[in-house]
Amino acid sequence: MERIVKYSRQDWCKCECGEREELLTTFLYDLPNLTACNIFPPLHILNILLLRGWAGGGMSPKFSWKAFEISELEYQEMLPKLLYPNWQILHKKLWRIRLPMKLDPEFDSIGDRYTWMALVSEKYQGKLI
Repeated sequence: MERIVKYSRQDWCKCECGEREELLTTFLYDLPNLTACNIFPPLHILNILLLRGWAGGGMSPKFSWKAFEISELEYQEMLPKLLYPNWQILHKKLWRIRLPMKLDPEFDSIGDRYTWMALVSEKYQGKLI
């Protein structure tokens, strides 16, 4: 059964802000700065962000949640829902349009989130995937 995440979306005039409860995959699609060029991060990079408990602000809504991490099993179980979401449901819940997420295992050995994002962005910059 997929985890429900309680989080807050705040400080943005162009979306419905406030407290939210969504499935983990919906929460991940809602987050700003999660992917690099729509490439979904490997588990260890994802957990760095989830353990921080916040994301966004500035040019996007600020998100906050109780810090958590997910297991390898939970990651593998959610990937099909994340990579092939139900767009009819998902598009009604997000604050902006998202492209489908993809995986690129070429960068899975990178341990730092910012290095991972920079190298993925360098590879895919200006390319439609």
